Amino acid sequence: MFDDEWGWADGTPQPAWVPRVQTLGLPCGQHFDAVRVGVDSAVSAHEILGPRSGPVLANSDTRTWFFLLEPGAVVPGSWEVRGSRLLRPGTIISVPPVFITTGRDVRWVILPGRGTTRPDDLRAALDGRTPPPPAARRRARRTTTPPVR
Repeated sequence: MFDDEWGWADGTPQPAWVPRVQTLGLPCGQHFDAVRVGVDSAVSAHEILGPRSGPVLANSDTRTWFFLLEPGAVVPGSWEVRGSRLLRPGTIISVPPVFITTGRDVRWVILPGRGTTRPDDLRAALDGRTPPPPAARRRARRTTTPPVR
């Protein structure tokens, strides 16, 4: 799936903020926001979200998962979902290189670079509800004018 020289094998570029060699502490609010969730609730939410899930980190030592969201996607103080916490901007979380997907420390559950989780979808999944389907994009109305003769 991953090609070291070009990014993802399917051509999707790997985000520049992802470490290449070793795990680094990166601040929330700069490249991502993060919602910390206990492992049991996180696994359940992950199963509900399915392909709607963006990047997710797991920390086996603390038994927590981190759902990464677009920076600024949630207004600080407005996240009130039981069993989870929106981390404040500047909070440092450990981010490993993409090749770390197993092990006892911090690892990727869902790799970055293929979109993000929508906060409303994560909220619904953490509440045990299936998120509604994405809003249908409005199609531009085609108007045809009769040819001028």
